[in-house]
Amino acid sequence: MKSSSIRLFAIDVDGTLLDSTHQLRREVKDSVCRLAASGIKIALATARGPAAVREIVRQFDFSPWLICFSGGWIGELDSPSLVPKDVRRDHRISCDAARTILSTAFSHDMEPNVFTPESWRVRKMTDQILQESRIVNLRPSVVTNLLAYGEEPSKIMLISSLDEASDVLLSIRESIRSFSTATFSKTNYLEVLPVGVNKAKALAVLTENLGFKLSQVAAIGDAPNDVEMLKEVGLPIAMGNASSEVKALAEWVVRTNDEGGVAQVAHRLLDDSEVKNGSRQ
Repeated sequence: MKSSSIRLFAIDVDGTLLDSTHQLRREVKDSVCRLAASGIKIALATARGPAAVREIVRQFDFSPWLICFSGGWIGELDSPSLVPKDVRRDHRISCDAARTILSTAFSHDMEPNVFTPESWRVRKMTDQILQESRIVNLRPSVVTNLLAYGEEPSKIMLISSLDEASDVLLSIRESIRSFSTATFSKTNYLEVLPVGVNKAKALAVLTENLGFKLSQVAAIGDAPNDVEMLKEVGLPIAMGNASSEVKALAEWVVRTNDEGGVAQVAHRLLDDSEVKNGSRQ
C-alpha cells in the first residue's frame, strides 16, 4: 500500500520502540515526535500496563494513544500527571477464570504476576520478577492474596526460566485455553488475557473511535503477540530482530531495535507524507 495514506502508526514497545537495554534511543524519540507533529497519530501497543509506560511517555513531547495489556486497555496518560484519562476500553478476566488461572500456575510451581491498570501484585519476588521490575522501572506489591474478593484483573503474567519455558508455559496455556487468551510476549513470558483480547481488535476499536480505517494504519512489532495486529493493518512492518513468523507477515522489514528500526520507519513515513502534501519536490 502507499505509505502516504497512513493516519496512525502503532508501535510495539519492548523489542521494538526500546532497544535491548530497554531504553528509548534519542534518534527514535526525536523521529517519533516529528511524526506526531506532522499529524500522524501514534499509538504504543504493548503488553505492559499503563503504569509501566509512564517513563516512556514522559520522554515524548506529545501524548500517544496507549493500547496496554496486549489490547485489553485503551486510553491516554494525562500530562503532566501521567494518570490515565479518556479510557476507551478496559476488558478484564472474570474472577472465576482468574482464580482458576492462579490455581493452575501454582500447580506448576509458578509465581503469577497479577495486573490491573492501577496495580501489580505478586506473592514473592523471584529472580524473574525482579528482572522484570528493573526493566519497567516499577516494583510490584508483595501481598498474601493476589485477588481481592470479586476483583477482575486485566492480565496475569507468568515468567519462567528460559530453560523450562517451552514445557511449562505451553502446558499452562493449553490447560486454560477455553476461558482465556494466552500469548507470548517473550520466549519465557506468557501473557494471560481475557478471551478474545489482542492488539488487532484494540486497534480496530481505536481507529473507529478516531474516524480511521485499519487500512490507514501502519504497525510495527517483533513478537508473537504482534501477529494479529500485523495481519490486520494496511502497512505491516517487522523489526530486524523480529521472529521469522513476524517477518513473514511484513511489507517492510527494517533495522533492529538496537539500530533504530522505528526511526527508519518514521523517517520514511515523514518523507512520504511531505511529498504527498507538496512540501518536497
